[in-house]
Amino acid sequence: MKKAQRQTQILERAREAPPHEPLSTRDLARQFDVSETTIRRDFQAMAEAGLIQRQYGGAHRPQAPNAAMLGQVGILLVSRIDKYRDPFYNMVLEGVDRALERLGYHIAFVKTLHEIGTTAQAARLLDSFEINGLILLGTADIESINYLRQQFSPIVTMSDKHDIEDDLVLFDGVGGMRLVVRHMAQLGYRRLAYISGYADIRYDGFRQGLDAHSLERDESIHQILQPGHSGWTPDLGERGAEILMSRAQKPDAILCASDRLAIGAMAWLQRNGYRIPDDIAVTGFDNIPDAEFTFPPLTTVHAHKALLGELAAERLVKRLENPAEIYLKITTPTSLVIRQSCGVGLRA
Repeated sequence: MKKAQRQTQILERAREAPPHEPLSTRDLARQFDVSETTIRRDFQAMAEAGLIQRQYGGAHRPQAPNAAMLGQVGILLVSRIDKYRDPFYNMVLEGVDRALERLGYHIAFVKTLHEIGTTAQAARLLDSFEINGLILLGTADIESINYLRQQFSPIVTMSDKHDIEDDLVLFDGVGGMRLVVRHMAQLGYRRLAYISGYADIRYDGFRQGLDAHSLERDESIHQILQPGHSGWTPDLGERGAEILMSRAQKPDAILCASDRLAIGAMAWLQRNGYRIPDDIAVTGFDNIPDAEFTFPPLTTVHAHKALLGELAAERLVKRLENPAEIYLKITTPTSLVIRQSCGVGLRA
């Protein structure tokens, strides 16, 4: 099918779809048997022509201007270079967008730390956009973030850093990882490895789980790897798996701090002749859509991604309505999703 024909059909789909149900990049790629990158390029060309409006993870038909629009909100994705490819943050952003539209606000921009990494860039950002509030998806102790905190308010942060004076929205990473460790211990696994891009609350939960079940805490199989500009991509999981399986005493299970890391680890293991879960088990964290369709399907921890975005947006609007309101720390629950990659059918 030619590009023009495909875009015509996408436009027809957008016109037929309910206003609050965006077209999915993933679904369209499957329908037209093309890559998601191709669909994103279609979206970009059609958005530039004013035919559709892009949204995180998809697109929808342009909406009529809202006469009751109250203001604009900026979003900064910390430690991300590609704002459209991370499935976890795409779902968070969908939640932000949905809540802001309901509350009478809209998103002025989505930037990454790669774009806003210096004080000068942060100052230009505030000069270029008239925003009422700012949402930080993640945080970092760098000059641009520090400048924004000093120069702008209100800010809501989605992070596990407890020493900042913002409203905080986070998921229960400690409890979620403890659930994974307990499950693996119950299945009889004793030597658990770990892969992450940095040591956060999930790593705290992993170590607490090891201690709670009297499992060996061998830090030589705890791989805290430096991520690239794009964040926790599958190649980081591949690198972690390669390091772990080079150890003289190999782990019998690899617990990953995200599904994308787990998908990368599984790819490396299978390329190198390891059977999952027969030879080694693998688990993830986040429960992104791809987790259900790996081979074998990935055991993981479900985080309420869209809800995180909705809560961040709601807290920001509440702060705009009442600047004197006390800061809140909101922790959303997590739950274990058991699939075949943990070996539950083999070891139960």
